[in-house]
Amino acid sequence: MNPLVAVLLAVGAVVVLFGVGAAAERYGNKEPAAAAVTTAPTKKATVKPPGIDDAVRDGQFEFIVSRVDCAQTSLGVEHLKRTAQGKFCVVSLSVRNISDDSQYFLGHAQKAIDAAGTSYGNDEIAGVYVNRDTQTFLQKLGPGERVVGKLVFDVPKAVTLTTLELHDSLLSGGVEVKLR
Repeated sequence: MNPLVAVLLAVGAVVVLFGVGAAAERYGNKEPAAAAVTTAPTKKATVKPPGIDDAVRDGQFEFIVSRVDCAQTSLGVEHLKRTAQGKFCVVSLSVRNISDDSQYFLGHAQKAIDAAGTSYGNDEIAGVYVNRDTQTFLQKLGPGERVVGKLVFDVPKAVTLTTLELHDSLLSGGVEVKLR
């Protein structure tokens, strides 16, 4: 048999099997018509979005936000001081590597969002000031390792943050944590 014909037949068989599987998935999960008529309507369960003290996951990391403090306008001590353009919102969180590979936690991949949908980036320099006594996010996390630290967001004084968007990398989909 010609090799080209054999390859075309194999590809055709895979396509047919894929189509049969998709059809079985689509039509095989439906209830019989009689059962659908007798089923009483059920209330739609409302799922509370994750918030403070809830574990959430994105990619290789599990995050737990434990506290948000938006009362400070400067961080650091004496000559090593950083002043906010508005106010600092300091987010205390833990990050655990849930994968089998080591990976860095990237502070600049994290976002804080207000009620209007405006997002604010992490102020990494201010983060160095509030994390000065810990190793936190400057080291690579091995499998199963957890670090505790703080992210800092410089937001306008009138802003109230409503959501954090946490990412395991710059390109990940992220996970939201409600702050209110």
